[in-house]
Amino acid sequence: MKHFFLVFALVLGGMAAKAQQNAKTDLAIYPNPTAEFISVQDNNEIVGYLAVYNIVGRKLKEFEYTKGDQYSLLDLPKGMYLVQIQDRNRQILTTRKIDKR
Repeated sequence: MKHFFLVFALVLGGMAAKAQQNAKTDLAIYPNPTAEFISVQDNNEIVGYLAVYNIVGRKLKEFEYTKGDQYSLLDLPKGMYLVQIQDRNRQILTTRKIDKR
């Protein structure tokens, strides 16, 4: 009986990990390239926060995510940035590269 529960727990854990991986692929930042604002496409409603980093890894901006909002990059100079998408527990879901023009 112990073996059954162990196998069952491993299967459920694997299914949860696969579901989270699929949710990550449904995340997108647009428009890219951008000049003023970015938005997030979150089909699974798992995003909680966004953090914008320069290429050397310094955090420049942070936003609490609200579905449908736009996030301003107007005060940043032209260049390449990394946008880290986090869930509500601040676990990193994915990081996307964006071009600010």
